[in-house]
Amino acid sequence: MKKTGIWISTVTILVFLFSAYQPVHSVLAASDVTLHVLNPRGEITLPPLSAPNKRIPDLKGKKIGLYWNEKPGGNHFWNSIEQLLKEKLPDSTFLRYSGAFDLGDELAAKMAKETDAFLYGVGD
Repeated sequence: MKKTGIWISTVTILVFLFSAYQPVHSVLAASDVTLHVLNPRGEITLPPLSAPNKRIPDLKGKKIGLYWNEKPGGNHFWNSIEQLLKEKLPDSTFLRYSGAFDLGDELAAKMAKETDAFLYGVGD
């Protein structure tokens, strides 16, 4: 009998709660509600776009920069890439650069002055 009493009490409470409930659409008209959705990231200003540089027709005899972001093990990858490129382009010069994921304006300008082309690689 205890289980029946609990069941009846639960049903009575639920009936009471639902009888007091009024759907939102019966209380408010659709024109009364205005929602403002905000972007949690805020306003994002995109940097100006520029056209890519023209392709270099031939890498023979060029200065080629290799950029690595110093992730562990990446030096083995870049050593292999440099070796393969030296075999294919023996007259080219290879310059090594490393640093953070973002080159920054200063290093990017330096690399642009010192190289004809560069490979940028990051890893995780």
